[in-house]
Amino acid sequence: MKPVKIIKRRDAAKSREKILKAAQIAFSERGYAQTGIRDIAAQADVSSTLLLRYYGSKAGLFEAALIDATRSDELLAGGKAGFGDKLAVLFLGTTVAIRPPTMIALSTSDEEAKEITTRVTQEHVLKPLAKWLGPPDANVRALEIFMLCTSFVLYTQQLPLATSKASRQKFAQWFAQSVQTIIDQS
Repeated sequence: MKPVKIIKRRDAAKSREKILKAAQIAFSERGYAQTGIRDIAAQADVSSTLLLRYYGSKAGLFEAALIDATRSDELLAGGKAGFGDKLAVLFLGTTVAIRPPTMIALSTSDEEAKEITTRVTQEHVLKPLAKWLGPPDANVRALEIFMLCTSFVLYTQQLPLATSKASRQKFAQWFAQSVQTIIDQS
């Protein structure tokens, strides 16, 4: 009697999640141009064929990873009071890996990635933020907040220029107040 071969079924949702997380790490550490599909597949412990079946191409994977990383629905679900403080705590939290700013910054050297980043930022970050802010000048205010967030994360997490706890706290206060001032312009 032949042994029965057990076929292990892959959990598609779990595989997609592992691929997205591996892609976010890779794109935020090495950038779009320096990241390969095989590298991401190996990190996610899936085949590159499966990765391409789910996302179609490196560009498709980059877009999906960036959209997933920039989801803001939970963040915008709360009220506007204290929102600057909420962001500062989130961005300085040691348990949260904030990857979109470096994914965005490192995408600018590749035209395809830059186009994807521009579109995703407009549709999935700025548009919902502007709607949440409301008039006046919602689009401009959303971009101002986005610019502050991106640079704050880059210079506190990716390139930590303020290394003492006191200076980090001072910059966090400045950031929170700056964001809150923009929000309160209604």
